[in-house]
Amino acid sequence: MTAVGFVAVCVLGAWARTGLVALLDRPAFPWGTLCVNVLGSLVAGVLHARLDGALELVAVTGAIGAFTTFSAFAARIAEDLRDGRHGSVAVQGAATVIGTVGAAVLGLVAGG
Repeated sequence: MTAVGFVAVCVLGAWARTGLVALLDRPAFPWGTLCVNVLGSLVAGVLHARLDGALELVAVTGAIGAFTTFSAFAARIAEDLRDGRHGSVAVQGAATVIGTVGAAVLGLVAGG
């Protein structure tokens, strides 16, 4: 894959993430961020099971890496901790860890 192709899949992943987060995130809970991270983990699991080498690296690191957003998750957790929203932190943390790991396992099984 060329550098232009890699950049293109990264841009598409980032645009898709931006759209879903803008559509679904709410002040009370970051539903969009959770959705992109869980969906991205599912797809990453499938791609990991089906691809290898450079193609897997580009697909998972480029497209799925640009689609998912650990940094937005971490920033929201930090903000909620700062503001004393400990219940929200617990729900977001548990939902993200259980959801993303579970989705990745499901993707590996489905893709394998």
